[in-house]
Amino acid sequence: MSETYVCPYCAAAIEREYRVQYLIRTCDECGDNGRFVHAEVAAALESVSAADLPEGWSDEPLDERLLAAVREGALDVEETKVHPEG
Repeated sequence: MSETYVCPYCAAAIEREYRVQYLIRTCDECGDNGRFVHAEVAAALESVSAADLPEGWSDEPLDERLLAAVREGALDVEETKVHPEG
C-alpha cells in the first residue's frame, strides 16, 4: 500500500511504499527542497486555528507550520505521529 507525502511549499503530492512522518527531497513540481510531510500529519493542521498561532504563520511552509503549531501548544505532538498500521 502506498503512502502520500505533501510538499511543504507547493502541496504537490508524491506516493511512496513506506510509512514515515516525513521525508526530505527536492520537489519535482516546484524545485524546492524540504520535508515532505505524510498526508495524515498534514491533515492534523486542519484542526488548528490560525488565531492560536503567531502572525505570519499561514505564510510559512507546511513543515514549519507543523513545528510552530506543536511549539505553541496548538497541536499535540501525538497528532503528528505516523503509526505503523495507519
